[in-house]
Amino acid sequence: MLHITGVAASAGLTIGRVKRIKRASGGLTRVVLDSVREKALFEAAVLLAKDELLELEERASAQDKDIFLFQRVMLDDKGLREEISQAIAGGMGGAAAVEHAADIYMQRIRSIDNEYLRERAADVQDACMRIVSILDGRPRDVLLLKEPSIIAADEIYPSDIVSVDKGMILGIITATGSVQGHAAIISRTMGIPAIVQAGGAFLEECDGQTVALDGFAGEAFFCPDEPTKTRFLHRIAQLERHEKKLQSLKDTPCITPDGQTVQLMANCSCPEDIEQAIAKGADGVGLLRSEFMLMNGRIPSEQQQYQFYLRCLKAANGKPVTVRTFDIGADKEVEGISLKEDNPALGLRGIRLCLSRRDLLEPQLAALLRAALHGPLKIMFPMIATEQEFSVALAVLDEVKQQLNEKGIAFAQNVPVGTMIETPAAALLADRIAPLCDFFSIGTNDLTQYTHAADRVNPLVADYYPQYSEAVHKLIEMTVDAAQKNGISVSVCGETAATPELARRYVGMGIHTLSMAAVSLLEVKELLMEPPQKTTERN
Repeated sequence: MLHITGVAASAGLTIGRVKRIKRASGGLTRVVLDSVREKALFEAAVLLAKDELLELEERASAQDKDIFLFQRVMLDDKGLREEISQAIAGGMGGAAAVEHAADIYMQRIRSIDNEYLRERAADVQDACMRIVSILDGRPRDVLLLKEPSIIAADEIYPSDIVSVDKGMILGIITATGSVQGHAAIISRTMGIPAIVQAGGAFLEECDGQTVALDGFAGEAFFCPDEPTKTRFLHRIAQLERHEKKLQSLKDTPCITPDGQTVQLMANCSCPEDIEQAIAKGADGVGLLRSEFMLMNGRIPSEQQQYQFYLRCLKAANGKPVTVRTFDIGADKEVEGISLKEDNPALGLRGIRLCLSRRDLLEPQLAALLRAALHGPLKIMFPMIATEQEFSVALAVLDEVKQQLNEKGIAFAQNVPVGTMIETPAAALLADRIAPLCDFFSIGTNDLTQYTHAADRVNPLVADYYPQYSEAVHKLIEMTVDAAQKNGISVSVCGETAATPELARRYVGMGIHTLSMAAVSLLEVKELLMEPPQKTTERN
């Protein structure tokens, strides 16, 4: 029995046979034509690759569609295409030119002092190798699995996972890779146990072997003995029983042992997300990230946005939907809209950008007001820092209402309007902002980032970005106090809402609405409903 360890990338347990994925390299039999024909073949391969990536985008979950959109956009990158064109003009064949350019680009990306951007190197490689495979006449669906398998490779690409029918991949083990890479993110979305950075020593002899994979601990046992198999099967059965128990709570109100009722909402990006959240028992949508409509680089019309919000309300099946107006900026870049700033986290983002781009804000507000006639919809402004900023946003909303009245277009007159509390300034001035709005939603991700001056996507300051912060806790207390004095509701929609002990702490502070990723809803519900002393560590 061989025991290997790596980095846990996606939680879960599984036992199965290994299918090793070997990346085909460029063939020695390539025939190089004249540069004009090679360039024409390359352009045709790009078109076919884009079609295939669009198909993968359509098959991907709502959370993962942007990965394949990024790859399609990357194939039009001016710098990458110029690198390829120069190589072809210099006498290289199209396939070799793409490999050459991909290597250069990946080296550049991996030298960037930003972990998130460095992890996009694998996406560049994935997209470019798709073109190379087309030019070489090789199939792109590298995972031709005949049975459910644990796949092993130097590195797994996002398209590898999405191109395979759901359920065929039992687990993933890679020699390299990253927890924050998109392949790992998709694995977590799909509930596939995964280990990365396990080293390459296991690859040569792994194909066809049985493996017991532990995605919680980041370890795997090749050719496991009977005691190891028995232990894994027992733990798998325990997890299955626990999942069934959680499902039984789906329609049960979340009431704490001391009698407090807690609304558990979901953070979503599209109607499909909302359907999944409602199926898991969500009490509604506490945060709809509307900016994901813009990620393809196109600004939807007012009518298109109206139809989108109608689909969201329909998916919520009568439960409330809180829509955050476009929160563009920082780590959410939108081609043609985002600005190139030295410090985007402290730049023109959120409501600041939208107030400077009324062509973005006004059509969105009009669409929201119209859609609110058809269901319980709320409007929420992001990145508010002062009562003056909120007053300006309200004034724009009033102008949009006047415009709709003048056009004779029906809309909801009394839509609840609130703000996110995600800057220390907003928390400190919460007593002044509260009289102007209908609700607060505390975004703990940004509130922690700005309180501790630690960019939450910069790994160099990860140690300075705490999961729990006494300073942030005090700001939350101020916010709750202001909300209660002014008779408005307050919720938490940051990632900490899904942290059981922090969720308990928030409820104890008087916050009775928590919004989180749908996958965390039932786990948090169970823990809030249990007496604290009975809480046990989960596998």
